[in-house]
Amino acid sequence: MAKILGSELTRDYLLRHVGSMSQLAGIKRFTMNEGKSEGLKAIEIKTGSGLEAVLLEGKCLDVASMSYKGIGLNFTTKPGLAAPQYASQHGSEFLRNFQGGMLYTCGLSNVGSACIDMGNEYGIHGRIGMTSAEKIAISSSWLGDEYLMELSGEMREAALFGENLVLKRKVTAQLGGRHIRIQDKVENQGYQSQPLLLLYHFNFGYPLLCEDARLVMPRTKVTPRDDVAAKGLGDYETFCAPIDGSAEQVFYHEVGADDGGNTIAALVNDRLQIGVYIRYNIRQLPRLIQWKSMASGDYVLGIEPSTCLVEGRAKERERGTLQFLAPGEEKSFDLEIGILDGMAEINEF
Repeated sequence: MAKILGSELTRDYLLRHVGSMSQLAGIKRFTMNEGKSEGLKAIEIKTGSGLEAVLLEGKCLDVASMSYKGIGLNFTTKPGLAAPQYASQHGSEFLRNFQGGMLYTCGLSNVGSACIDMGNEYGIHGRIGMTSAEKIAISSSWLGDEYLMELSGEMREAALFGENLVLKRKVTAQLGGRHIRIQDKVENQGYQSQPLLLLYHFNFGYPLLCEDARLVMPRTKVTPRDDVAAKGLGDYETFCAPIDGSAEQVFYHEVGADDGGNTIAALVNDRLQIGVYIRYNIRQLPRLIQWKSMASGDYVLGIEPSTCLVEGRAKERERGTLQFLAPGEEKSFDLEIGILDGMAEINEF
């Protein structure tokens, strides 16, 4: 049954009280119409619990924004949203069109730093996050007393004489729910083994991220990426007020998990009494990257489950840690992003 305003309600009860389910929750498509976002197709999901999200049909079905009871949860970069035609893989041009958002998918042929690998150039965080979805399907339907909302689509990363990788994504939510589930499958539809790099770039911002926030996870080991991050190792899980010109810091985490490999990480704000968690599986995504920037105007925390580190494809090959997909092989990745509401839920978490 759906939980609305604290009550468990049946399908019959709800349908007797509304003319259309869109009165309570729903999923709908729309197109943006100004600035660099003009023509960008998007999908809005409202669950009726106060959780609202906008996903980008034009950019990998990533989550551009998420809010809960009117409180913004994600970070959006200064450039904001841009349509796919502005995407660039050349040098630092990526930074002029990276929107941040609640989720930006990185991969599939590169994650992290731009590099030259086997004579080919790969840009920052790869191409898949800039790729429009196709075969879009959207539905809202009852399953017993549960009202379910679902969308799916495919993104292809391919080149003549090169890779042919397909990311199939399904996103689900339900009436009264406080979470969204993402089910991804990456398939090598080519006839040669191909490197696979995949990172889920979740980006948290103000007002959730502030001096009252803290990072919570079952950590076992933390390693700074470089000397800049090493200076912040003592307070990587807490946050300060914005600092003009502060340098970004990146930390690599090894995290604990249950017997099935399931683990969880969250940003919680004790003053707002709200937290946002990410649930995933370390057998699918063995790395957890933390991106911390306390810079004024670029004030963000990234929690990033990943198959790899963020120093680029060439570095992964050099280390001997570069993963591959065989011809016809498919790998699955399952994540959930959800809300912790109130100190009781935060403390239980």
